[in-house]
Amino acid sequence: MKNQLILKSYFLRKKFWLLISLIALKINSHKFYALILFFNIQILKKIKCNNKNAKKILIFSKSGGTEDLIQSFKNKKNNNIKVYFIPRSYLKEVHAFFFKDKHKKDYYTKINGNDEIKRKKAFVNFLTLSFKFLDKFFKINALISFNIFYYSEKYLDEVCLNLGKKFIILHKESVLTPNGEKMWSHIYKKNNDKSFASKISVYSNSQKKMLIKTKIAENKQIVVNGCPRSDFSFELKKITPRKKIIVFFLFDTNIYSSKKSKKQKNWVKLYNQSINYLTEYAKSNLDTTLILKGKTGYHKKKSILKYLSKNCFFVEGGAGEKYLRDAKVVVSFNSTTVFEAIAARRNLIIPNFNNEKRNQNYDLHQIKNKNYFVDSKKKLFKKLNFYLNATQLNKKLSFYDKQALNYYLGNIDGKSGVRVVKFLNKEIKNN
Repeated sequence: MKNQLILKSYFLRKKFWLLISLIALKINSHKFYALILFFNIQILKKIKCNNKNAKKILIFSKSGGTEDLIQSFKNKKNNNIKVYFIPRSYLKEVHAFFFKDKHKKDYYTKINGNDEIKRKKAFVNFLTLSFKFLDKFFKINALISFNIFYYSEKYLDEVCLNLGKKFIILHKESVLTPNGEKMWSHIYKKNNDKSFASKISVYSNSQKKMLIKTKIAENKQIVVNGCPRSDFSFELKKITPRKKIIVFFLFDTNIYSSKKSKKQKNWVKLYNQSINYLTEYAKSNLDTTLILKGKTGYHKKKSILKYLSKNCFFVEGGAGEKYLRDAKVVVSFNSTTVFEAIAARRNLIIPNFNNEKRNQNYDLHQIKNKNYFVDSKKKLFKKLNFYLNATQLNKKLSFYDKQALNYYLGNIDGKSGVRVVKFLNKEIKNN
């Protein structure tokens, strides 16, 4: 009840300030808007910094990206950076005002025609003046975005160029299938302009190559640091789960690809087989706990109710780290959680009941370690019995494991966060 009241209070406060922001925009007062920003910028308390002369960075909070930063600075002593945040909705409000009847969305940010050029110029000018005035009483050394293609943040690169500030992007996307890489490369190139960000940190070399090939960024702008969030998974290798817990990370049944088969356009059959087999196993093994971990906004309890029992539970959304930590077996398919489970040295099972690995290979992440795949209910049950009764986990990464972690997460040593902190310190040192 208390948490609900706090959440309600937060949203009412934000709604109020967004209404005030609209007034500032309508009267074209960048000074008023700068004050609104000042009253809504908050320090990110999870990142500790006691240095009075520390540099200040402002992030536009986004799930995944914020967690990357928190993990990067975890247990960091003598931190020289203070991290502040503000909701992205404040920038979206400004963008909506200047691009009123123009439909812009993430990954579709390209400016077309003289009218949009004029609107962008007004948008950039307003934010330039706002942040310039904000600097008079609250100096920010760098602005941080978590994706090159967020429509409301795309042109902060020009704002920062005007101000002589660093605009740094900690780009948090990289886990794409072969067909996904082709599709998104086309979208990058066709629907977006070049980035003028000071520096762009990416998870992997594959993402770096995509950005260069599509002319979104130049080689000198991009640094590969890996995925800081996955550092936590590497830490889990020290923990051996004792309880018989299976965590099934429920997956999206859509295939996001430019080449969809006419016979099968989704993973519905595989999804239904997976959940039916696992719940059948749980009902026959009451000493085992099965957790069905859903994705926020995609899996709802209503659709899962018929599968639940006294040892089968559903978790709707939220971070998956806790469940990865406690899992003796992880079941996942075509998801980042596959790589997190590999890094954590968890017993991993990837459903392959209809030979998806062969028939739809280019719509799947390229996992070459065949030991993870099961192609029948019988083999699934046999593997579950073996893993759940094992007393030790495999602590070594195979050659193929390292290859997959490096390609998709750019992280084979659990030190991506260290690299990101070093990268940020270097970039804002003289700013």
